[in-house]
Amino acid sequence: MSSFLAALQFLTLFPLPQRIAYAAADLGPAAVFFPVIGLLLGLILVLMNAALEPFASPVLSSVVLVTVLALLTRGFHLDGLGDTFDGMGAGGERERVLRVMDDSHTGAFGLIAIVLLLLFKIHAIENIETERWRALLAAPLLGRWAMVLLAHRARPAKSGLGSTLVDHLETKHFVAATLITVLVIAVVLRGAGIAMMASVAVFTIASKQFFHRRLGGVTGDIFGAINEISEASVFVFLALGAR
Repeated sequence: MSSFLAALQFLTLFPLPQRIAYAAADLGPAAVFFPVIGLLLGLILVLMNAALEPFASPVLSSVVLVTVLALLTRGFHLDGLGDTFDGMGAGGERERVLRVMDDSHTGAFGLIAIVLLLLFKIHAIENIETERWRALLAAPLLGRWAMVLLAHRARPAKSGLGSTLVDHLETKHFVAATLITVLVIAVVLRGAGIAMMASVAVFTIASKQFFHRRLGGVTGDIFGAINEISEASVFVFLALGAR
């Protein structure tokens, strides 16, 4: 239970009203529950969509759903996306990139990345008119699994939450999280879900190799960026398939 609560607190604004204390070693076992947390977030979105569907237009409901998802995650992953793009946009040596990523202020590159990603999510969800619930379950699930894949056999670029996850994630945790993801995604999207999972895996592994070369490892901000891009890509590809 402590591992589940650690995952819940690491990835969302829950538990409320009081946060819990957990040991750094809990983050490794907590990664097993990352896909479960993604599924829970998806279930909340499915319920919200069902409540909005009778009276809200597709575009309005999609805006509300994307807003709710950002609020449930405290905007934490979006902040990581912005910091990552700010750092990479600034360029220069490794130390300069990491310094820019650590800056709490969002620059032009980060702002553009966040705005574009939100637009992709909103318009993708809007265009999924039939069985939208499948996309709302699959995208958060695969986004959180991508974070586990990124952490597996990764190197931390610096100390922080990202390095804590990397240092305590064992292969057995990764395998368990992957099995949960495969089982759920196969039920939700059948063969298309396995294809989506494979595409997320290719993107995540390629990103890990890139950041290992560029920065010597990954950071907490990069975890957020990978989650957001993976999540948005699932929405976009399912929207394209729905047309």
